[in-house]
Amino acid sequence: MLYQILKFLSLLIMILSFSVEAENSQWEQLFDHSSYQNAKISPDGKHLAVAANVRGKVALIVFKVNELNKPVGFINFSGRTEVGEYHWVNNERLVLNVVKRVYSQAMPVFYGELYAVNMDGSRGRMIYGVNAGEIQTGSRLKKRESIQGWGEVIDTLPEDEDHILISSTPMSSTGERLATVYRLNVYTGHLKNKLGTSPIPFARFITDTKGELRALVGTDENNYQQIYIKQGDSGWAKLAPGTTSSSVWPLSINGSGEYLYTLDNHKQDLDGIFKLNLNDFSYQHVYTDPKVDITNVEMATDRRSAYAIRTDENYPAYLILDKKAEEAGIFKNLLTSFPNQKVKITSKTQHGDFYVFMVSSDVNPGTLYLYDLKNNTIKYLFKLMPNFHESDFAAVEPIQYSASDGQVIHGYLTQAKTTLNNKVAPVVVLVHGGPHGPRDYWGFSSEVQYLALNGYSVLQVNFRGSGGYGVKFETDGHQQWGSRIQQDILEGFQWLVKEGMAETDNACIMGASFGAYSAVQSAAIYPDTYQCAIANAGIYDLELMFDKGDVQARDSGLSYLQEVLGTNEAALKSMSPVNYASKITIPLLLAHGEDDERAPFEHVESLRDSLDKANKSYEWFFIDKEGHGFYNPETQKAYMRKVITFLDKHLDKT
Repeated sequence: MLYQILKFLSLLIMILSFSVEAENSQWEQLFDHSSYQNAKISPDGKHLAVAANVRGKVALIVFKVNELNKPVGFINFSGRTEVGEYHWVNNERLVLNVVKRVYSQAMPVFYGELYAVNMDGSRGRMIYGVNAGEIQTGSRLKKRESIQGWGEVIDTLPEDEDHILISSTPMSSTGERLATVYRLNVYTGHLKNKLGTSPIPFARFITDTKGELRALVGTDENNYQQIYIKQGDSGWAKLAPGTTSSSVWPLSINGSGEYLYTLDNHKQDLDGIFKLNLNDFSYQHVYTDPKVDITNVEMATDRRSAYAIRTDENYPAYLILDKKAEEAGIFKNLLTSFPNQKVKITSKTQHGDFYVFMVSSDVNPGTLYLYDLKNNTIKYLFKLMPNFHESDFAAVEPIQYSASDGQVIHGYLTQAKTTLNNKVAPVVVLVHGGPHGPRDYWGFSSEVQYLALNGYSVLQVNFRGSGGYGVKFETDGHQQWGSRIQQDILEGFQWLVKEGMAETDNACIMGASFGAYSAVQSAAIYPDTYQCAIANAGIYDLELMFDKGDVQARDSGLSYLQEVLGTNEAALKSMSPVNYASKITIPLLLAHGEDDERAPFEHVESLRDSLDKANKSYEWFFIDKEGHGFYNPETQKAYMRKVITFLDKHLDKT
């Protein structure tokens, strides 16, 4: 049976490796799950573990590095279970997050179960979670425990081939119970050495360069981040109030163990790098970009140290933090080899002689390579979407404009790949979700490219309230969902018209989650601007957010809603599209998943009732067994076909 599976996989790899360029009729393949997810090299550099889509589910395939067309191992689960995140813990054994497709949702869900298996598929067993228990009779061996808990890998402990460090959080409806840290044996599943329990919910633990537990961050009932420092055997010491900001995020402990580096906006507007002295708890600023928050910190593959940062004023830009780190030097060289692209090291060998890394861009969904340090060579591995080429896609260009009050607003424009008769293409104003924290970035988007390939230019606006541009920019959008935010988006479209890249009567506004809210709200308050609106998984009654959904269920989530929306009943009503159905005069397309917990189905039902009472017409796309946004490829394809048909009906491409 194993031979047959490996033979099938060899054929699959060959087919995927020699796929031809997609024709126009194949653009819907953009919404298929990627053929490959990622790849990680074993500590000794002899094998490569690849997460791949096999017959609609993610499985793990293991190859010899020099024979990528001949699998030597295959890890796949039966039924609705599939492979999630995974780690090499030694040269023969991997630990996987087990994810499951539940009846009510299309997207696989991680329930905290960890599975360990040898690279050839042997000796596989659940080592943590509800299915990890076993019955042992007539034996003095310790019984492996079944735990009603959520396990997360903190550190793979490369110094210890038999154990990993995990956090174990008891199951609850809100996830607010306290986590405990253990060493977990990757062969037996036995928990060893209880190393402490977090004093605060939603804890993320930090180890030093030796794998020792040193710090944690958690979220309190006010939605503030709190840092605790490990004090030997005496437990955890909370940092004094005011030492850091309430949104601090610990990164790593330096090599000497003296400093904890953080991402923070302490006493400043933008997120920068800071360091906390673990001896006297003094706090120092290290670096802040002059214009934007730090987007991302490049961590070493063992997750124990940070060596570079990324910022995104327009395109991604990188700054090396630790020039002495070997991984930093490799990363810098890779950036030089792949200019104007995003680069991410995914794994390396124990001695750093081989690195696996991913390159991506606005027209490249992702390509993986193997770097050989000794020979200074780069070997192509595979594309995440092998049926496409970069030339198929439209470039994403940064833009900026001044709003009516002088505030500079950034965004991105993707012009239609083709137009008829040199005509200015119709525009889709695509609004991102959130709204607070998320923002649009330069990079690849299947949704954006699908619209561009079908003849529509796409405008994305990082309106006030978006993350990435400092505290003030984000908080200026608080309690402004239905007003200033929508005006920023409107003025972005007006700027596009002024620049000659759009026409005043040929645009549609579209989005998901908060973007769906914006689409319907803008349709109501700017009835003469857009020719149609498309809303998916939207929030339409702001008062309902305090009663329904997974955000308000947590204490920290309720504090968040009170901060960003306020509690004034009149103001909430005035910003709720459900109360403005009579003012909507343009065609609407409403889409929603029945099992959406973030924006419960009651939102779209309430809007539908209001539209019916106002005798307004609309189109409807309802899907059961889908949550907040569509995960199933066939659902996404059907939805986007509906979107293009709707756009073609109401906008002019001729």
